[in-house]
Amino acid sequence: MNKAEAIVHLQQEILEPALQDHLSSLRTYIKQHQNTLIQSFVESMRQLCLKAALAQQELGKEPISILHCSMLRTSILEGSYTCLLEAYSNQWYWDEVECLRTYDATWAFQRLSSLQELLHIEMRRYGGVLNASDVERMMLQSADRFHAYVTALARMAVPHIVNLKEMEHMERGDQFQIRVGEYKDWSEPVYIRDYGDKDIQNIRKKLTVAEGLVCAYGDYTSLSLSEGLFDHVDIRYSDFSHSDLSKSDLRGAVMIGTRWEQSELSGADLRGALLMDAVFRECSLSGANLSDVSDGASMEFQEGALGIQGICFAGANLEGADLKGAQLFHADFQGARLSQAQIWLHDREQYTHVLNEEQIESILWVVSHEEEEELWSHDFMN
Repeated sequence: MNKAEAIVHLQQEILEPALQDHLSSLRTYIKQHQNTLIQSFVESMRQLCLKAALAQQELGKEPISILHCSMLRTSILEGSYTCLLEAYSNQWYWDEVECLRTYDATWAFQRLSSLQELLHIEMRRYGGVLNASDVERMMLQSADRFHAYVTALARMAVPHIVNLKEMEHMERGDQFQIRVGEYKDWSEPVYIRDYGDKDIQNIRKKLTVAEGLVCAYGDYTSLSLSEGLFDHVDIRYSDFSHSDLSKSDLRGAVMIGTRWEQSELSGADLRGALLMDAVFRECSLSGANLSDVSDGASMEFQEGALGIQGICFAGANLEGADLKGAQLFHADFQGARLSQAQIWLHDREQYTHVLNEEQIESILWVVSHEEEEELWSHDFMN
């Protein structure tokens, strides 16, 4: 077995199974300690905002356009597992006034240490064709899959971060983002706010004809977009809070991680949309069609960061909504109004642990055609 073959074999037979076990364990950990982890991340960002505001007062730092959380591979190699938090002006990496802090992400990366130990032991089985550098490279390549959980945590922490009084004291640019990624490399936004002008007609056209990720990660807050034809659009991780999309067509839309807090979706058509990790807190969905939507909880994400947050309908108005065939068995319906909402009778038992007695009684439990035929057949035979 040559070096290339040994690397492939070690990755497939040893590394990947161990990775899946560790990532599954991490997924469980973040769910169990979500509040504590969020508080710790928010506190680190609070300290960064304080430092940025001070730099603006004393050093003339320009308005902040980006708060950035970076994974540091050197830190992973050293076993310190810290991320770098930085505040940038719109000059980004060319911002001359440095403003940074660190964030302890040991909870996310510490399992890499045991992976490295395992690989060091297993590499000896390959007759000396593998060395410590090969193991180090494999470990660093695996780091991205652990860092995905830092990104997921940052998304969950966003509502708390943007409401910090320290955030208000820090002067921000017209376009403001919070991003997570690698140090001076690829990153993705977990929060975007565009304080500039928004042309409604251009945004409507963009959402109507867009392909790929053109509309993803967008700021669509406080807009009037009712009766829009936005079927199958990919708007993942976009924010539509306080916007009006009543009677809009969003069939088959990719709505992973979207935010719809206090928005208007009455009479909207969301059939077959993917709502994983979407937040509809205090959103009006009266008469909306959510048949066959999914929160992703029934899908296989044991070793991925998707689906950790879950879908939220807390305080939402779902009166008269069509939820037949919707896979929302793990969603948060706390305080949601569900009077005359339609759900298949055969799904009733799966909703008993997420709905209270009053909500269950207010729902219109519908007998499916197959069940109706079965009941008719049973009655006829008797």
